[in-house]
Amino acid sequence: MKETTVFEVMNPHGAGIDVGSEKVFVSIDGSTVVNFETFTADYKRCVNYLKENGISQVAMEATGVYWIAFHEMLEQAGIQVCLVNPKEVKQVKGRKTDVKDCQWIQKLFSAGLLRQSYIPAGKFKELRMLNREREDIIEMGSAYINKMQKALELMNIKLTGVISQINGVSGIKMISAILNGERDPHKLLALCDKRIIKAKADRVLKALKGNYTDTYLFLLKASFEMWKYHEQHVHIIDKKLQELLEALTKDLKEVHCDMAPKLIRHHKPQIKDLHQKLLTLYGTNVSTVSGLTDYTLLKLVGETGNDLSRFPTVKHFVSWCQLSPRSSQSGKQKRPIRVKNKSKAGQIFREAAQSLIQSKNIAIGMFMRRIRSRKGPAAAIKAGARKLACAYYNTITKGANYVEEGVKAYELKFKAQEIRLLHKLAAKHKIQLIAS
Repeated sequence: MKETTVFEVMNPHGAGIDVGSEKVFVSIDGSTVVNFETFTADYKRCVNYLKENGISQVAMEATGVYWIAFHEMLEQAGIQVCLVNPKEVKQVKGRKTDVKDCQWIQKLFSAGLLRQSYIPAGKFKELRMLNREREDIIEMGSAYINKMQKALELMNIKLTGVISQINGVSGIKMISAILNGERDPHKLLALCDKRIIKAKADRVLKALKGNYTDTYLFLLKASFEMWKYHEQHVHIIDKKLQELLEALTKDLKEVHCDMAPKLIRHHKPQIKDLHQKLLTLYGTNVSTVSGLTDYTLLKLVGETGNDLSRFPTVKHFVSWCQLSPRSSQSGKQKRPIRVKNKSKAGQIFREAAQSLIQSKNIAIGMFMRRIRSRKGPAAAIKAGARKLACAYYNTITKGANYVEEGVKAYELKFKAQEIRLLHKLAAKHKIQLIAS
């Protein structure tokens, strides 16, 4: 007689859905499977089928972008959707089919064994999509910066070696003048920032003497025009982001702070009163956390939202950001797990931590340098990102501003920790310590 393993039913009115590019497979009981095409009319038929069978909850994989339209239609129909990471519902190798996948998802969901992914609601969802689109456009534009550098090098114009970035204000002014026919190095130098003229005048003059060639100038102009097009598109997205922020903060009580906003060095959003809008949206000044600028917070609020109450503790939040250690233990053997697809929020914290690793005044920078000396830069940046994520969570949930203790306070704290350890070891080995 064939035996069947039965799970405890936690979601009795739950269905499992496997979403593809051409068809969706639906199982309402773990055995029966019905499929629908992915056209809008077929999605509506699927929604009606679920309602007719008394289904109020469904679980589905986050497969590419195919799930987004169906997810929205299910929510509009009043069906609660549990979106899960495909890695957590993998079938046994050699037995994977679309039919078996939806059956397996239904069984896991009905037993309450699936963890729901966070999907921002309403305008926060739009904010996240626009932020990600902005990042993609900036990344695509950077390819044309590389092409401009290549064209300059082909003409032996060594600007990339003497100024920090050719897409800065000074670099763009000089490239525009070159494309307009200017060849005099002294006139090109006069377009630079005063600090460059004061510190690097001789080197810039030498770098601007090149072998100007029509073909290479054509390539430079083509790349320059494409880069400008991408920059214009970024400004259009900034206008849309400003409209969304105004709508999100319209009915919220304004929060005022005398602290000036932090400097944003690269890709600053052209959004009016961005600092004030973020203060109002968060309800507190989260920019007090070291390394988090208004641009960083704009990206984070799209990924995490402004309410972190869904995370019971800071450890839950850090784990969701994929900044906590992953466990894989068998007996006495523990294996490290490498995460391929990192959390977007976690990646933002990593980038913020990387900007602090050389800081001489911030305690987290000192902490990361100490970790780096023992475990390498990757572990140090992850450890620093974890501290930033903890500070971010505590600032939002507790409403208290983050206070930077500074390097000196951290060194004293670390010294006291080392002294305690020495006394503990001395007591263990019955050794007497004498202070010098």
